[in-house]
Amino acid sequence: MELMQLEMFVAVVEERSFRRAAGRVFRTQPAVSIGLQKLEARIGIPLLDRSPRRSGQLTPAGEVFYE
Repeated sequence: MELMQLEMFVAVVEERSFRRAAGRVFRTQPAVSIGLQKLEARIGIPLLDRSPRRSGQLTPAGEVFYE
């Protein structure tokens, strides 16, 4: 787990947008998405719901992780 991945996660949660979060952490949107996928793989649980209607919303585990 890298500090940048945690910063990306917090940015997505607070900005409620992968695009705006990317601007906030000075990365591209694909880089943020990949970073979060690696974070989720590392901890073994999905943190964000990526379904089309709920894209970027926290899962229950994501809510606990964010806290």
